[in-house]
Amino acid sequence: MPAQPGAPQADPAVAGLDSVPSHPGTGADPGEAAAGEAARRCPDQAVQRDQRHPRRVGPAHARGDGRRPARPEGPREPEPWLHARQDRGVAGGATGCKRGHKWTYHVELPTNTNGARHQVTTGGFTTGKEAADARADVLRLHREGQLPAGGKLTVAEWLRSWLITQEEVRGLRDGTLIDYRRHVESYWIPYIGAVKLVDLRTRQVTEALAAIKRRRDKDIARAVALNDKYAAEAEADNARRCVKGFKRMAKPRRVPVPRPFGPATAQRVHATLRAALNAAIRAEEVFRNVAVHAERPRVTRAKVKPWEPDQLGTWLDTIAEQRLYPLFHLAAFAGLRRGELCGLGWDDLNLNTGRLTVWWQITGVGYRKARAAERAGQPGVYRTRLKTVDGEARLVDLDNATVAVLKTWRKQQITERLAWGPAWDNPDNLIFTRENGRPLDPGAVYKTFIRLVEQAGWQPKPLHHLRHGSASLQLAAGVDIAVVSKRLGHSKIDLTSDTYGHLIGTAGKQAAEAAAALVPRHTR
Repeated sequence: MPAQPGAPQADPAVAGLDSVPSHPGTGADPGEAAAGEAARRCPDQAVQRDQRHPRRVGPAHARGDGRRPARPEGPREPEPWLHARQDRGVAGGATGCKRGHKWTYHVELPTNTNGARHQVTTGGFTTGKEAADARADVLRLHREGQLPAGGKLTVAEWLRSWLITQEEVRGLRDGTLIDYRRHVESYWIPYIGAVKLVDLRTRQVTEALAAIKRRRDKDIARAVALNDKYAAEAEADNARRCVKGFKRMAKPRRVPVPRPFGPATAQRVHATLRAALNAAIRAEEVFRNVAVHAERPRVTRAKVKPWEPDQLGTWLDTIAEQRLYPLFHLAAFAGLRRGELCGLGWDDLNLNTGRLTVWWQITGVGYRKARAAERAGQPGVYRTRLKTVDGEARLVDLDNATVAVLKTWRKQQITERLAWGPAWDNPDNLIFTRENGRPLDPGAVYKTFIRLVEQAGWQPKPLHHLRHGSASLQLAAGVDIAVVSKRLGHSKIDLTSDTYGHLIGTAGKQAAEAAAALVPRHTR
């Protein structure tokens, strides 16, 4: 059909790429016009004919002669078209039509690097204009290089492939991988794993976090109710046993109660998904991280309440005869973590200068992995390097009393080594070991600490409590918080300030008086 005078001429290449070509002189979408006419008439034959032969919109119709041009040489350009069809199962339909006709667009993009076809198809649009606008967005993203390589990858498939990359390429630590895997398999995949990666939205992430908490609360309530039921049944059974003269009482059955899905846990689970989606952006699978703007609970850092100096001294006097007393003494005054205490070697300690170099650790996961390797007949690697930002070791100066305790401990360890003879096994020259020189299990050290605290008649505290106490002692003594942060090995001073700022106590008053004393005054 010849173009009318004065009507704008469509460029075939641009018409096939950018927008829906119009009938000359009318400015209307030919596919939309045909489908709109069919929707107004809505005869069965017209609809069926339109579904059997969708009206393709491309360079052939833009040219107006009805003949398709020869395929150009080189890479295939995106080829969009629209057609009207009836989407089954969709409530309602197009305005003026009771049969539920909807619009669908198709875009044929250049083939992928592996030669596979790359198509984008989306339906369910009420009008042809909505479908054309959505298709134009796809073409714009393609021109700007922001269209994902494929849209068939699900969230579950990406998360599992991301875990493999973290383990094999980045070489993350075992503990971090265990946390990532638990977050992925226990939380994200059951709730959003079936969603296509490109279709994931912020609202779905927020709703998943809320659903996880609701489910966890129900599991906790169910477990508590079962334990109460079993306790009542055991109490009734024991009453009958007493009547019959039985001496052995029945113990109630117990089911494990899940840990609450609190704000801190939600933050860590959310951080895992955010890291995985950042990797998807780098891989050009998606072009924005929808987890960044997801709603999540606020975490309020609880104020630590360490022992008072007199309480700490009383407890240390109580356990002075225990074999691992030097370990707990060092934890209380140097502020070392549990894994750092277990991984500390004599090569890292200079008893003459009283300086300790901290760069090794034995974690609970690393200990179990090394033990499993030894049972399989392979050498076990217990110690791993500390995870630091700059890769440098941490220097910790020790007081004279602590140095004296460590010297006494070294003599005791030499005595144990002589007693064991050839069976002594301490290849890493560790400071704190079992009697035969083998590394200490961090979990066993933790249980020993809890037992010693309970034996003293106090409420059980985590072993990390000694680290908090060390920080509070230094702050109470007027040590600058930057020095305390360095001794503790914090990556940022903000962490030290937020955790221990409320423990400054009299140090703040001393600082104020010292600052005021620097200013000379003639009148008071």
